[in-house]
Amino acid sequence: MLKKIFSILFVFLSINFLFAENESEKFWSLLNQGKYEEVETFLAEWEEKSPTNPELFVSYFNYLISKSMKEQMHVETSLPPNFNGQYFQGKNENGDVMYIFSVIEYDDELCAKAFEYIDKGISYNPTRLDMHFGKAKLYSMRGEYANQLRVLQGIVELNKEYESKWLWTDNKSINDFEGLDFENSIHDYISQWLNSRTFEAITCAKELSLFCVDRLSNLSVFYNNAAVSCLYLGDLISAKNYFELGYKNDTSDMLVLLNLGYVCKELGEIEEAKKYYKIVEGCSDSYYSDLAKQRLSDF
Repeated sequence: MLKKIFSILFVFLSINFLFAENESEKFWSLLNQGKYEEVETFLAEWEEKSPTNPELFVSYFNYLISKSMKEQMHVETSLPPNFNGQYFQGKNENGDVMYIFSVIEYDDELCAKAFEYIDKGISYNPTRLDMHFGKAKLYSMRGEYANQLRVLQGIVELNKEYESKWLWTDNKSINDFEGLDFENSIHDYISQWLNSRTFEAITCAKELSLFCVDRLSNLSVFYNNAAVSCLYLGDLISAKNYFELGYKNDTSDMLVLLNLGYVCKELGEIEEAKKYYKIVEGCSDSYYSDLAKQRLSDF
């Protein structure tokens, strides 16, 4: 089967400096064609000419991950948790339902080398946020959520020092890239954990959300994430507490207030739930207002 090529560091952007642009473009051209032997030769030559170039470490990282990926076919009686790929369903000779599907598996040795390269790149370029996030992404791809959590907590801690200094591709400020935002990027990782609906991932989502509440700017989104984590874990009381804190922190956040109404309803606190829904119903955002009206009609 054809190996799928992934760009781990989210966005491959054009490079302004002529040297970096030519070298990076050549690397991606070779990698996307699956010419691994040529990639190895090219990277070795690049490393000899410019051993501390940040894009070199990013390229090595992506190359090793790509090389480590193998698509493995499975025939099982059930699909893996949260499987969202394609599969075939049939029956065996005993009439049992069987599933045929493929999953991407990663070579441990090659991934270890990838981590070594990205760690070395970070040591030379501690403000390169794309490298930090790339490391977190690889742990996510491997399903190592506890390690991913550790990396993301480290990034949040570093934000105290580098908040106005974070760089992205080509050592440009993250502020130069439209749609690229530190807090939203952390939130996206938490959302991925919540969407997985596995106990380990949801537990990590809760822990990182509360970590962010303490160390960032008390953004309501992280209170909301912590509360949703508690909901998924069946802890309605804690969920209500975090939703209340989120709303107290930002009374304009209608999503938090909608969720607060929902958890109150689940707790049997009907009048309190109605109160929150009525506040949302009167807001200027028609999307949230319509949702609140719909929920009020359910009583």
